[in-house]
Amino acid sequence: MSTEKTVDFLIIGSGAAGVCAALYAAERGKSVMLCEKASKIGGTTALSNGMIWVPCSDHAKKAGIDDTLDNARMYLRGELGNYYDEVKIDTYLERGPEAVRTIENISEIKFVLAGAPDYHSSRQGGVDKGRALSPAPYDGRRLGKDFDLIADPIRVVLGGMMITSSEIKHFLNPLKSTSALIHVLRRVGRFAKDRLKYSRGTEFSGGNALLAAAVNSLRKSGVDLRNNSPMKGLIVENGRAMGATVVIGGSEMRVLATGGVILATGGFAANEDLRAEIGAKHRHDVTLCAPEVQGDGINAASQVGGAIDKNVASPGFWTPVSRLKNKDGSATIVPYGWLDRGRPGVIAVGPNGKRFVNESNSYHDVCIGLFQNGYPNDERFFFICEEAFVKKRGMGDILPWPWTPSLKSYIRRGYIQCGKTLNELAAQIEIEPEALTKTVEEHNKNAETGVDAEFGRGESTFNKALGDATLGLKNPNLGPIKNGPFIALRIIPGTLGTAAGLKTDAKARVLRQDGSAVEGLYACGNDATSIMAGIYPGAGITIGPAIVSAFLAVEHATSKLKK
Repeated sequence: MSTEKTVDFLIIGSGAAGVCAALYAAERGKSVMLCEKASKIGGTTALSNGMIWVPCSDHAKKAGIDDTLDNARMYLRGELGNYYDEVKIDTYLERGPEAVRTIENISEIKFVLAGAPDYHSSRQGGVDKGRALSPAPYDGRRLGKDFDLIADPIRVVLGGMMITSSEIKHFLNPLKSTSALIHVLRRVGRFAKDRLKYSRGTEFSGGNALLAAAVNSLRKSGVDLRNNSPMKGLIVENGRAMGATVVIGGSEMRVLATGGVILATGGFAANEDLRAEIGAKHRHDVTLCAPEVQGDGINAASQVGGAIDKNVASPGFWTPVSRLKNKDGSATIVPYGWLDRGRPGVIAVGPNGKRFVNESNSYHDVCIGLFQNGYPNDERFFFICEEAFVKKRGMGDILPWPWTPSLKSYIRRGYIQCGKTLNELAAQIEIEPEALTKTVEEHNKNAETGVDAEFGRGESTFNKALGDATLGLKNPNLGPIKNGPFIALRIIPGTLGTAAGLKTDAKARVLRQDGSAVEGLYACGNDATSIMAGIYPGAGITIGPAIVSAFLAVEHATSKLKK
């Protein structure tokens, strides 16, 4: 094997930013090598829902959504406050629809309008629908020999079948209607047939659908896609990034890139040292990101003068998780539940026994509440509900009855605590009984009046989407907690992605501390500090900017290549 290779673009990392950068560059007629250090491609994108937040897309306009870029600017100004970067936000909003349109035109990647509202849609400029897009479903059988190249998703049933959040109700109660039964039988039948030939189900959704469509398109575009190919370091001459040393087939190779090197390695969420260094004010030890996101791009760029930008409200994007102890002493990390989060009949309390957040707000908001109220110095944060709530909706790893006929094993393993009375439960979770009882009583009064004066639960469109209008409550998000036994589930924050990273400009160029650019070096996705600065305005605010920054990086690098 040759020890040196020259291409127009070298892209490190194969999440949404990396694959889209490769496709944008290939469409411009450039030679591209895309390197992924893992055996499978996709990184954290493969584990995600793959949603993107792009206001005023062609999809929204076609659906008749009443929105403008000025509305989006107004919303983001209110959300980001002092972290609002006018140049970057303007660039993102103005070029976002074009980036999405382009990737759909040049590849098999397609998006559909999602029903998700802005997370704080009642804020001025917010919308109830139209800014979030989801990857269109993809038939994995079209991948052929590349089927097992896509990293496995995080949420599957029956040992390998992906289901979307909209399908859950059918799988939990297939006998509720004829249409539900037909849907479940079709999906399970297809899955059974798939497993005769494939390692898992072939009906891809979310991030897996985006990546599968991308891989087929990369093959057709002639991109040199390499897995098991980690970057060892950047090659810099006279202050310009000329390429990188990459391990290919077990041997080191110098890959020179005449157009530029694009870093898209996914941030640093799985790197304990970088979490302590960059995220010191938000200490945590759990992430739902891919284990390969070790800060490779950030470290490599830092070694050649790239600056780390810590000017963020939070160094990460968060979701509450719980720990389920296994027999071997290890622990399974369980994400915030599809069924239970924000539903009527559950509250979140902190070490003082008081509520600390609007439980029907976004997963990110719940975790910010943890940090603002004493975590990690005190880790006594819990979801509190009735046992009847768990049987109806589940809780964390626990599926509703009849899928979970008894809670005894979960109690025995310490996953949940159970008390016949609130005082008994409070003693188990080491919270003052009087404080917990008072909090539950106040919550029950809120349920009676339908008003949560302290946190406004149930007022926003996002909140209402998690309510249950079938219960006949005055506020569909506020259900009483009156009848024991009572259940507590300890929650801790886990990262969905990092928000602090390399300092970049609006063209995605890596900048030094003095603001000058490291020529030829770009950072996209979580390798760069997020334009949202660790604030979470809506679904898709990580992958959306990742794709748009890839588009801008390739555009700028190509323009320089022509000169």
